[in-house]
Amino acid sequence: MNKITKDSCVTLVELPPTQFGVLDGEISYDMYSRVKLPARGIPSLDAVLRREGWKNLQSICSLDGENGKLSSENFGRIYDSDVLGISSITRTVPQSLQLAKEYKLRNPDGIVIVGGPDPTFRAEDWLEEVDIVVRGEGERTISELIERLALDGYDPENPNLGDIDGLAFKRRGGIEVTTPRKLLTSEELSQLPHPFYSPRVRKSIDAGVVETSRGCPNDCDFCTVTEFYGGKFRNKSTDYVIEELMQTRDMGRFLFFTDDNFIGVPRQATNLLEAIVGNGLNKKGGVQTTVKLAERPDLMALLQKAGINLLCVGIESINDATLKGYGKPYTAQQNMQAIKTLKKAGFWIHGMMMLGGEGDTPETLKETSRWLSRNLDTVQLFAATPIPGSRLFDKVEKEGRILTKDLYLYDGQHVVTRPRNFTPFELQKTIFEMYEDFYGVGNTLRRLRNSPDKVLTLEISAYIKTLGRKMLYNPQSKKHLEFLKSIR
Repeated sequence: MNKITKDSCVTLVELPPTQFGVLDGEISYDMYSRVKLPARGIPSLDAVLRREGWKNLQSICSLDGENGKLSSENFGRIYDSDVLGISSITRTVPQSLQLAKEYKLRNPDGIVIVGGPDPTFRAEDWLEEVDIVVRGEGERTISELIERLALDGYDPENPNLGDIDGLAFKRRGGIEVTTPRKLLTSEELSQLPHPFYSPRVRKSIDAGVVETSRGCPNDCDFCTVTEFYGGKFRNKSTDYVIEELMQTRDMGRFLFFTDDNFIGVPRQATNLLEAIVGNGLNKKGGVQTTVKLAERPDLMALLQKAGINLLCVGIESINDATLKGYGKPYTAQQNMQAIKTLKKAGFWIHGMMMLGGEGDTPETLKETSRWLSRNLDTVQLFAATPIPGSRLFDKVEKEGRILTKDLYLYDGQHVVTRPRNFTPFELQKTIFEMYEDFYGVGNTLRRLRNSPDKVLTLEISAYIKTLGRKMLYNPQSKKHLEFLKSIR
C-alpha cells in the first residue's frame, strides 16, 4: 500500500517531441518543436494542486532544460518523485512510455499517472507501463484522484478508485474504466486557478499563451478536439480571461490564444476583444480561426484594435472533393474568397493545409502550390494524419491504409497512410517540394513586398531558413523516405 501526503514529491512532466521518439533524444525539427511556447496541460493541473495545498510540487517541460532537452537535475527530480504525472500527445508517446518505464525501474513504489489526448483514446496500451490514466479534461479528476491517494493510499492490486469519474486503471490483472467525466461548464472553467508558470518558463518563452474556450463548433473527421472536449463549445468568462491576461502580460513578446477556434461564439469573442481594448491589454499576437471570420467585419476590426494581426487559419484544401473527404463544412470557393478578404483587411495569414486527400492529384497540388505562394504569408503543409481517437483513424485503419504505427511520425510532416492518388513516396516528396517552393527566395521576396507586417515576415523567413533543410531532411525524415520508397 503506497500512501502519500501533501508533503510528498509530486512531479508533472510534458516531454518534447524528439527524433525517433527517443527519451532525451534530439529535439524534432518542425515549427511546433522549435518555437518556445509553454506546455498547455500541466500548468493548469499544477495550479489546481497548488491551490489545494500540495507543497512539494514541480512541473517540468522542455523550457526547463537547455535547447529543449531536460537536464540531469530534471531527471533526478522525476525519478525521485512519489507521484509522476505525464501529459502526452500522440507524437510524444514513445518517449513518455519510456520515461514511465525508467521511473518504475528506479522507483517501483512510485505511482505513474498519465493524461492528455493520446492516453484518453488508448488507455489500455498506456496501462502496460503506467498505473492510472486520466481520461478527458483533467482538472477535477486529478484533484479527486490525488486526494484519494493521500486518504486511502494506492494498492496496485485493488485500487479504491472505482467511484472517481474519468479514470482507467489496472485492477487484479485486468483494467477498470470508470464513468466518463462530465465536461466542466463555462462557469466551472472560469473558477479554475490560472495556469502556474515557473520563473524560468516565464522568462524563456517566445509568446505568452491564453485559453479562452474549449471545443470547436466544427467536427472535422481528422480532428480529436470534439472527441476529447465533447461537442459542446464552452467559453471562459470575460473577467476570468482579462485577469489571466493581466497576470501573463510580461510573458514573451507576443500573445497567442490557444483556442481551437477563437471566434467559435462570435458574441463572446466580441465581448472579450472589447474588454481587452478597454483595459489597455492590446498586445501583438495571433489566434486560430476558421474562414468564417471573413464574414464578420466587426470582429476583424476588433481583433486588429486588440493587437491581433496574425491569423492561423485551418484552410486544409482548395479542392472540394478533398474538403468533403475531411468533413470540412466549407467549400474551396469559400476558402479562397475568405483568404482574399482577410488579406485585404490587413491580416497576416498563416495557412494550415492538409494534403493528399480524396480529390488531390499531382496536378491539383501544383495548382494549390501556386495559390499558396500568392495568397499566404506563411504555411504549414500537413499530410493527412490519422490521430487515434479521430474518425479518420477509424476509417483508414478499417481500409488497411495505415503504413506505420511508429507514433513519433504522427506529426503531420510524415506520410503515414496510403493516399488515393499518389504512391506514399510521391506524396511525401510533393509536400517537401511545395515547402521548398513556398519558402524559396523568389516567393519569399514577393511575400515580403506585399506583407502587412514586414518585420514578422522577415523573422519567420529567417526562422525557416535557420531550420533549413533539416526540417524536411533530418535523420528521422530521411529514414522514413527510404521506407516509403519501398512501398508500391
